[in-house]
Amino acid sequence: MIVTIDGPAGAGKSSVARELARRLGFRHLDSGALYRALTWLAMSRGEDLSDSVRIAQLLRSSELAATCGPEGMSVSIGGRDATRLIRSPEVTRNIHFVADSADVRREMLPCQRRFADAGDVVAEGRDMGTVVFPEAQVKFYLDATPQERADRRLRELCGKAAGMTRERMIAEIIARDTFDMSRPVSPLRRADDAIVVDSTRLSLDQVIEIMMRRVQETRGH
Repeated sequence: MIVTIDGPAGAGKSSVARELARRLGFRHLDSGALYRALTWLAMSRGEDLSDSVRIAQLLRSSELAATCGPEGMSVSIGGRDATRLIRSPEVTRNIHFVADSADVRREMLPCQRRFADAGDVVAEGRDMGTVVFPEAQVKFYLDATPQERADRRLRELCGKAAGMTRERMIAEIIARDTFDMSRPVSPLRRADDAIVVDSTRLSLDQVIEIMMRRVQETRGH
C-alpha cells in the first residue's frame, strides 16, 4: 500500500510521515533526503550544480540507496552512510539547484518508485501524490496557516536566528509557498483525490489519528 503526504514547507510532513509509518508498520520515504544526498555528493566532488545534465548523470552512477531502519529512513552513497552529512547548512543552501532540475527529477523517479516496490510505504514530499505515486491508494495534503507554520519554525530555532521576527518569518513562508507553487518542474499542488488535513489547531497525535483512520478504512475495503 502506498500513502502519500504532500504539502507546503513547515506543515509538519516529515514528523507526521515518520510517526504514521511507524504506527502502521510501513516504511517512510523522505523524498527530500534523496535530493539532499545527491546535492551532497555533487558538492563533495566539486560538480557544477547548475549543470543539470551532469548531475542527472551523476545520479545514474552514484549507487544512491535508501533503507528503512528503527530510526526511520537512512541514505547511503556507495555503501557509505550519508544520513547525517546531508543535513548540513551547505546542502540546505544548494539543494534547490538539484531539486528544481527537470533532468534530475526525471532520473530520480525510478529511485523513489523502487522504494515502494518492496512493500507498504508512507512517502512525503511536494509531488508524491501528483507525480511520483499518482496511483497511491491514500493521498494526503497536509497544510497549516502561514502564521502557524511561522510559529512552529521559530520554536524550532529557539532563538538561534538572530533578528528573525514573527512577521519576517511569515513573509518568508508566504514567499516560499508562492515559489513552490509556481515552479516549472513538479510544482506544489494538491492532487485532485487528496484528503486535505489542516494541522493549524491540531497536535501531531491528532493529525496522525485522522490519517490512521483513513488508511485503515481504505485497507478494510
